Amino acid sequence: MTEEKDIRVMVDEDIALAKAVWAASSYDSEVMGELFYHLMERYKDEIEDFMKGLKVIQSDEDTAELAEIYRGNIRVMMERLKGFRGNGYSNEGLMEYYIARDRQELNFQADFTTVRLELGLMELSRGEREDIMRHLDEMEEICSQVLTKTEKWEGLREHLVWLSGKDVAVAMKLLPLFFRIN
Repeated sequence: MTEEKDIRVMVDEDIALAKAVWAASSYDSEVMGELFYHLMERYKDEIEDFMKGLKVIQSDEDTAELAEIYRGNIRVMMERLKGFRGNGYSNEGLMEYYIARDRQELNFQADFTTVRLELGLMELSRGEREDIMRHLDEMEEICSQVLTKTEKWEGLREHLVWLSGKDVAVAMKLLPLFFRIN
């Protein structure tokens, strides 16, 4: 029981610590690196799949790129810490918990404005946000033209291929827009 209490305290403290460090120093690669390694060492053997899918850190990255990689990895780690806490500080049934938590319905009523607003609330890098908005503008232009469904589909196809390389959260927001060809 003591070990269980300790992990609960550690997770709660580290979530609070990560939020404070993020607020104060999210663009400082040295500080974010320290937080990353702290979380990694503490939870890699405690939380199932804690390190799965994190980006590899190269020593030759420039400082800005390194900070971006650390931010992305810490964002994932924080979601896993919160998920672990939400699952009762247990690995048992953790994957099922993640699946149930992440299940969301596609919003087939979404329009381009709604999707832009929803994406604006997501934590995305400036470059990623600009890329997505550029594609949204192009997709909206295609959908608003007076063309046949086939012609619209031909125009949208390259955007679907582009979308396949994006994060699932982004893809889930944009996929319903492809039905605007109708």
